[in-house]
Amino acid sequence: MQLTREGDYAVRVMVELAGAPRAIVPGRLIQRRQAIPPAHMAKVVQALRRAGLVRTWRGAGGGVSLALAPAEITLRRVIEAVEGPIHLNRCLIGPGVCPRDRFCPVYPVWRRVEALLFGELDGVTMADLAQGGCAIDPTPRPGPRPGSRGTEPVEPGRC
Repeated sequence: MQLTREGDYAVRVMVELAGAPRAIVPGRLIQRRQAIPPAHMAKVVQALRRAGLVRTWRGAGGGVSLALAPAEITLRRVIEAVEGPIHLNRCLIGPGVCPRDRFCPVYPVWRRVEALLFGELDGVTMADLAQGGCAIDPTPRPGPRPGSRGTEPVEPGRC
């Protein structure tokens, strides 16, 4: 699974807006500060608006603003607004989508990994990210086995 460019841009837009939660921020300012090409910016903002995450304002003084408080908007919700529902494998879309889901030995692994991913994405809000990620616990949550990739804590950075 790889986040598309639009998904990345959507997160950048939302973090920018979360830094000024009650402001109407001009789209061009967001584009410039977040290095988002104009064609992508319009598409991303439209998807975020359809998902009810932002409001758009036309005319002089127009721009984009958050439709919800930053603490109410999860990273998963932003990504799914532009990417659609996240599924690690087609068997996780729903029962019967894959004819092997009832007896496949890998199915429970995919389900567990997807649940861990959702837990991580749902555990991070735009308020957390607007604080520079300082509110996010860098300690990995239980899941990967010791010695496997992804078990090392993330450096806390400037926090």
